[in-house]
Formats: sequence, structure tokens, C-alpha cells
Amino acid sequence: MLGGEESNVLARHASAALRELAEMTPTPTATATVTPSATPTPTSPPLTYGFFGRDLDILQIEQRLLTRRNLLLIRGMGGAGKTTLLHHLGEWGQSTHLVERVWYFGYDERAWTRQQLLDAIARDLLDPATYHTAFQPLNEAAQQEMLAAKLRAARHLLILDNLESVTGELLAIQHTLDEAERERLRDFLRTLAGGRTLVLLGSRSGAEWLASGTFEDNVYDLPGLDPEAASALAESILERHNALRYRNDADMLRLLALLDGYPLPLEVVLANLARQTPAKVLAALQTGDAAIDMRSERKTESILRCIEYAHSNLAPEAQRLLVCLAPFTGVIYTGLLDDYTAHLRAQPALADMPFDRWPEVLQAAADWGLLAPHEEDGFLRLQPILPYFLRNRLASFPGEGDKWGEQHAIETAFRQVYDQFGREIFRLLESKDAQEKQRGQLFAKLEYENLHAALDLALAAQVSITGLYPALAFYLDVTRDQSRGLKLAEKVTSLIENYSPEALTNQLSIEFTAVLDDIASRQLALRQLSAAGETYQKVLGLIETLQGLPTQTRGQITAGLYRNLGQVAQEQREWTQAQVHYQRALEITIEFNDRYAQAGTYHQLGNVAFEQRQWAQAEQHYQRALEINAEFNNRYAQASTYHQLGMVAEEQRQWAQAEQYYRRALEITIEFNDRYAQANTYHQLGRVAQAQRQWAQAEQHYQRALEIYIAFNDRYAQAKTYHQLGRVAQEQRQWAQAEQYYQCALKIYIAFNDGYTQAMTYNNLGALAQEQKQWEQARAYFLQALETFVAYEDQHYVDITLRNLSRLWQAGEDAGLPAAVAGVLGVSVQEAEGVLREVGRQTS
Repeated sequence: MLGGEESNVLARHASAALRELAEMTPTPTATATVTPSATPTPTSPPLTYGFFGRDLDILQIEQRLLTRRNLLLIRGMGGAGKTTLLHHLGEWGQSTHLVERVWYFGYDERAWTRQQLLDAIARDLLDPATYHTAFQPLNEAAQQEMLAAKLRAARHLLILDNLESVTGELLAIQHTLDEAERERLRDFLRTLAGGRTLVLLGSRSGAEWLASGTFEDNVYDLPGLDPEAASALAESILERHNALRYRNDADMLRLLALLDGYPLPLEVVLANLARQTPAKVLAALQTGDAAIDMRSERKTESILRCIEYAHSNLAPEAQRLLVCLAPFTGVIYTGLLDDYTAHLRAQPALADMPFDRWPEVLQAAADWGLLAPHEEDGFLRLQPILPYFLRNRLASFPGEGDKWGEQHAIETAFRQVYDQFGREIFRLLESKDAQEKQRGQLFAKLEYENLHAALDLALAAQVSITGLYPALAFYLDVTRDQSRGLKLAEKVTSLIENYSPEALTNQLSIEFTAVLDDIASRQLALRQLSAAGETYQKVLGLIETLQGLPTQTRGQITAGLYRNLGQVAQEQREWTQAQVHYQRALEITIEFNDRYAQAGTYHQLGNVAFEQRQWAQAEQHYQRALEINAEFNNRYAQASTYHQLGMVAEEQRQWAQAEQYYRRALEITIEFNDRYAQANTYHQLGRVAQAQRQWAQAEQHYQRALEIYIAFNDRYAQAKTYHQLGRVAQEQRQWAQAEQYYQCALKIYIAFNDGYTQAMTYNNLGALAQEQKQWEQARAYFLQALETFVAYEDQHYVDITLRNLSRLWQAGEDAGLPAAVAGVLGVSVQEAEGVLREVGRQTS
């Protein structure tokens, strides 16, 4: 893989050289520094002033849930206090014993899939024995049916908040769900309709996509606070801003009436009383834009109006400075402001901006509640409405000093500074230092929307994307969001293809080739194997057309592409072809003395040998890869090789050695906070424990692996763990549970069109049926497995399946079995009988 890592960006193998070549563009002299080190954790939003009132709202919500429909949408504008109210409703429901349990899922923090919802609820609702033995072995539809029955029968509260994120633009917002996943979520909520469990949905929009069969027309539009609660909140705000002297002022009372009890307008507008009298604040609001009615049903406009008032209280030059934050979304990294300011200063249209007033302007904005310190040091959290307001202001500014105007100047500076910052984030993401890698993951997560906005601006300007695309793509690798990564890469290539001939320089042609390479790697990860092979071949052809490539660079890229083609062939179990590609890659890297790249090729050659059960050869290749990675101090890459060495030892029943290797791999992945890689090793540790009949230990390891795979929404990886859990259950003669696990695995393999692995599960299902004397079912499963293994020319598993069939035949339960076997093997019935007798004799 690229940089010696199996999950790197820009096509893993070829792209190391492609990226280096792409980065030949001049890098800005200013450098962004990165300091945070903690990993963010989802938390409920902090309450600056506490919770106020809502008694009437709670009564209305309770009545609607209990008398109209048990699913209710609470709709309200940003800043109306929906999330605060929903959290309070959860606490209220339990304190009043209205409900037993409460589950809150915020889509602003994570795009919760149906499977993840079901799993999280089940882990809390069910006792561990029931969860592991009765729930988890079921396929997802059966899990939903079981859980829905329990939820319908008991009074709980399920809260899904910030649902407006679900239908956001797929690539620009992290926490969206595609249409298929939205339908699965709808289906789950429909099963709860009419039951005892209450469901509260929070959204700024009407969530029309979800209404049918769920909340229907049961919608509660969240108003402002009642007068008493609004007065109490106002008192708290006044106290904080040393303005309690205005509590009984007549203009203050009129101001409260005008703000209509909405928490955010109260917090934003009343903060100005630290500097102005209520009369001045009221006059400013009343003489503002007459088209904006603070009592309008168009509540989002009301909030915009409040922000406009707070914004208008800055000096004109300070207003111009604040509008420079318009391109940002979600967060601002304060460590980037100096670099951003340098890029802004370089724009002629912005030369007279009062950049020295940044601290004053940011503090004032914080005082008004327009931004606040983020839970991560060094970041500011933007009030969600502020960027939209600023963009509206920016679009209305006339050009000053150049033909493009301020909007273009600000967007150019934003794009340039994020091109620089994206390079730094990418450097951290691919760092060999564990703490740096974790910081890179944190920054990529927090800055995802900003990076994406800058990428869109770069593509619109038809300029280089090498500082932006790699950071986004690598982060999607880390989060294992291959589908989104593929869509992003396809979007980028389609736009680059439309660049003008003048813009499409050799540099951009290299970047285009690198993104194509990334598409191929995504296709490979999604098991679109034929498409991946075709795309890699296309990239190989394009490399030959690139002008001015140094010979060594061209060789490095070509070697990487051959490694990738080898992996495609390997996944298709075309061992000879895979080995040819890997050997070709190795020859090129040896020719150019590229030791670092050789490590990845030796690792892959080890995989090919392993798949063919050539243990000594596999171990030799892995040890060479390990030696090179150690030479280059690439600890992270060593983890995957230790993992593979563990598998070699495991296959040779060297349990202690296998566990030692796996523990080394696990130690490194924990050090680098690579949870996904940890899951793979937990899975293998489960196999080692299982082989030693340590059932409880095996199940514990498998459950840890499965939990991580579910968290990453990796359905394909889940299948192998379901398969192994089936084996553990089968070994303990828990027939029904074993079959459920096998069927879960089989369904996923069928969905991914993985015929070979399906055959593994068919074999186990056949053995399970045989143990229960279900002869016809056993025969069907074994024959299905045999047919597949014959097609893949896997003699090892052909022999295993024939032994299973031989036992069935010799038990006298299926006299016609030799004829069926003959049809699969393409031999006569007599020859099939001979084969069955021979494998039976060898087994006995």
C-alpha cells in the first residue's frame, strides 16, 4: 500500500509516487501548525444559561404521543432549543416513570444506520446472554422484528435528533444516509408505530422523506419559551452581562415580547445590553429591515435578523472583517488565522481590511453568542446560522479594487490556506508517529466540511487539488467510508475532465491520474473487482502518456500499479496471475533500489503464498517485509505483517506463536488508535481461542471484532465474524444459534457476490444439518459448496467437501449421492463412487 500502509490514499500502491509528483507544485511559504491531541467524543450541547420552562410544550408533546400517535416530529428553527428540549424530555420521562429506558441518537454527530441503531438499543435493552445468543445471530431483518416486538410491548423513549443532516448533500456533509439506508430507517420506525415505545424526532425541516407510516402528520412546531421561562432566561443573561438594572425597564419588556421567547435570539440580542440600553437595542431592531418580521412564521429569518442586528453593532470595518469567516462551516481553527490573514492580505480587494482587530472581533462575536469555544482546544464552534448569514452579506458586497470583488478574493484566500492546511493534515494522517496520526484524524474529522468547501472552490477555479483531495480521501479511508470515497473521487474526475485545455496542465493530468488510481482502489475495497482491474489498466495506460516524468518516478508508479493489479487478481483467486503482477512490481522496485516499496510487495507475495497454503514461503515473504519496515521505522505497517505471521502460525496449529504475533499487531494498532485494524486481530485471536476449545474467550474476541465492524458499518467484514460465531455455537451443539449466525454470514456474502466464501459457509451449514440428521439439507449444502470449490480449482477445499459427502454417503442416507457428485466433478458415477470411497478411507 501507499507509504507502506494498507489503507492509504491515492490508490495505495502506485500513488506514493503519483502523490510525490503531484506535490511538485509550489507550496505556500507560510506553514500551518497543529496542536490538539485529544480525540473528540460526542457530548450533549453545553447549556450556557441552563434549562428554562417548556412545561406547556412538554404537556402538549406528552398528549400528542399518548393520544394521537406514538411517533412525533418536533420541528423548529436552528436555535429554537430542540436538542436541549429533547435531552430534557429524556430525563423527564425517566424521572416521572413515564418510560423505562431512553435512547438518544444525534445525527449531527454520526450518520446512524439501522443496524447501528438496532445494535446499540439491543446492547442496552437485552441482558448479555439474550443479546449474544438470541439477538446477535439473527439477520438484520430478524433483529428488527425481535427488537420491535420488545419495544412495542414496553414503554421506552427513542429520540432521533438533527434529522435534517440525513438528507444533506452526500459528499459535503459527513452524516448523511443514502436512499437505501433511509428506507431501512423508515422501515424500522414503521414497525414501532402503534406500539408502547414513544419516538421523538427532532429536525429543522419537515422530514417529509420519513413521514409515511411513521409520524405521519403528528408534528409539533416548537414555539418560543413561555413568558415566565423567557423572563427567567433573560434574567440569567442580564446577570451574566452585568445588566440586571434593566430587568424592569419598559423597553426591556417590549424587547422580550419582540424576541418571542426564542432562546437563541434572546441570547444573541440581550448580550448587547452589556453596552447599550434596551431602548437603543429595541430601536435598532424595529428600524431594521422592514421585510423581516420577528414574529413571522418564517422563524429562520427571525434568527437571521437577530444576527444581522448583532453584526450591525460592529464598526463597518469590523463587519467587513467578520465576513471573511463566510466560507467556514462548523468550526474555525484559531491556529490557522494567521496563515489565513496572510492570504487575505495578499488579495488587492482586501488590502484595507482591519486584520489587526481579529481578537476584538472574535471576542465580540463570542459575547453575542455567534461563536463559542469548541470542546477541542484551539477551535471555535460557529453558531450554525452565522455562516449562512455571512455568505448572504458577502454575496451582496460590490467589488472593490479588482474585477472579481471581495467574494472572489475571500474565497481564493480560503482555498489557498486550506490547500496548505490540507497538506499538513495529510502529513499527520500518514505519519509513522502514533500521536501525530491521531491528531491528523481529529483534524480531518473537524475540518471535513471546510476541506470539502475548499476542494469545491479549487475545482471551480480549475486549479490543483493536491493539497485538498488527499486529506479528504485519506480520512474516508480511516473511517472505512469507501462508498463515499468512491463518489468523491468520481465527482472530482468528472470535473477535472471538464477543465479547459489551458487549465489541464501536465501537473493536473498527474493529479487526475492519481484520483483515477484512487477510484480503482475504492472499487477493489468494495469488491467491484472487474471494474477495479479495468480502472488500474486505464491508469497504467495514462502513465505512459504523461510528459516529463523522470524515469525512476515512472518506474515507481508502474510498480505500484502492478501491485494493485496483483491484488485484484488475488481477490479473484487467480494466484498465478497475481504472482506474475507482484513479481513484475518487485523487479521494478529492485531495479530502482526502492527498498521501501519492496516491503509492500513482499507482504502481498506472502498473502498469495498463504492463500495457497505454502506456509514456509509465506513466512519468508512476511519476514522480509517486516525487516524492511523495521529498517524504515514504519511501526504502523509492521502491524499488518505481524497479523499475517500470526495467521501462518495459526494454520500450522502453533497457537502460542500465533497469539504472540497477534498481540504484537494489536499493541501497535492500539498505539495508533486504529480501531478497525484492531477488529481484524480480535477476530483472529478468537480463532486461536476457538481452536483450543476456549469457547468463552473465543466468543469474547469475536464480539469485540463484531462491535467494531458494526460501528464502521462494514457489512462484508461482519460476515466472517458471524461465520466464526456460528462455528463456536456449532462446537457447543447450539444448533439453532449456529444456523442463525451462518445464515447472517451467507446473506452478506450473497449480497457482495462472493461465491467462494459462500461455499465455506455452505460447507459449515451442511455439517450442521448432518449433525442434526437433516440429510437432504446437508446434501444440498455440500453439493453447493463442492460446485463452487471446483469452479475455483481449490483442491484443498474440494477434498474437505468430498470427505463431508463421503461420510454422508457411507452412512447409507443417500444412495444417489455419487451421481450428483459425478455431475459436479464431470466424471462417471463409478469414478465418483471411487473418489468417495478413497476420501472416506483416508479420513478413517
